[in-house]
Amino acid sequence: MRSRADIAIALAVVVVGQLDVWASDQTGANVVGPRPVVAVFYLLTALALAWRRRAPFAVALVVLAANVVQALALGASEGQGVLVPALIALYSAGAYEERPRSLVPLALLPLVILARETTNPENTDLASVLDALAWDVTIVAAWLLGAYLRTRRLYVAELEERALRAERAREEQARAAVADERARIARELHDAVAHGVTVMVVQAEAAEEMLDADPERARQPLRKVQRSGREALVELRRLLGILRQEDAAAERGPQPGLADLDLLLARVRESGLEVHLRIDGEPVQLPGGLDLSAYRIIQEALTNSLKHAGPARATVALIYGDGVLELEVADNGYGVGTSNGSGHGLAGMRERVALYGGQLESGPGPKGGYVVRARLPVPQ
Repeated sequence: MRSRADIAIALAVVVVGQLDVWASDQTGANVVGPRPVVAVFYLLTALALAWRRRAPFAVALVVLAANVVQALALGASEGQGVLVPALIALYSAGAYEERPRSLVPLALLPLVILARETTNPENTDLASVLDALAWDVTIVAAWLLGAYLRTRRLYVAELEERALRAERAREEQARAAVADERARIARELHDAVAHGVTVMVVQAEAAEEMLDADPERARQPLRKVQRSGREALVELRRLLGILRQEDAAAERGPQPGLADLDLLLARVRESGLEVHLRIDGEPVQLPGGLDLSAYRIIQEALTNSLKHAGPARATVALIYGDGVLELEVADNGYGVGTSNGSGHGLAGMRERVALYGGQLESGPGPKGGYVVRARLPVPQ
């Protein structure tokens, strides 16, 4: 597309130059020397412009050299056939050539002007010389315009590249955060499954001891085995869907749940955030993995409030419904920091909610501050 545009420009300049040669009475041009020879010079400088972007340095040198040779051999002609190719060539050198090389045509321009003005028969007094120099200055202005546009174009391209690199860095950080959180969730679910299997083994041993002495009493531990087994299978299915990253330093202690929420809130209050707990509905026993995820979601949301809310108050709400648990953590602080959804805490919450087929919403609250809402299905 660029080459076609340059060819079109070159052909248009050819027409302008030839009109100056063969219709100078109408165009007002001053043609010095045999017209066929001048026409060849104009044709050469015009056609060279077809390569003005692919070889701007060479095109500028060709145009300037042709002007000097024409002026020294025939005398300096005046008109658009001389001026327009020089304007376009010097502009192209400034706009598309590397800066050190683009300065060469500009440095040669005074020599070209000297050769032209000393061989121009129209320069009979100081006024005519100054008038001619005024047109020559426009060629310098063309180079300056091209150089400015090149600098601006490179600056914009650099800004775009920086923005692209920053976006890639954010994406890499987000992917790393998701991978870390998945590994953490996998470890926690592993512990939940291990706990369930351990309970099954203990209850099965107890049932075996009671089978002969009291078969009826053996039913109770067997029921616990069944319940623990079902919960462990559910957690195991989820565990197999997560990329497990081995971590020798992973903690193997008991995992927290909503029963430990009071302790969490106490630690948050000690850290400077006033927080209140509200429970609606009738609490139900949650599977181990779901209980742990609910706790972690609240923990991450409160951590975000501590980091970004400033001096504020927060409310934690647990809403038990029919087959669903809703969590809401709202503060009345600044409401910034994770609203763009790129924070690692929100990435972890999304992973936990998605793991159980739930929904997560986060953003500024209706009265300011920041709100995190999670909706988690509870197996019946």
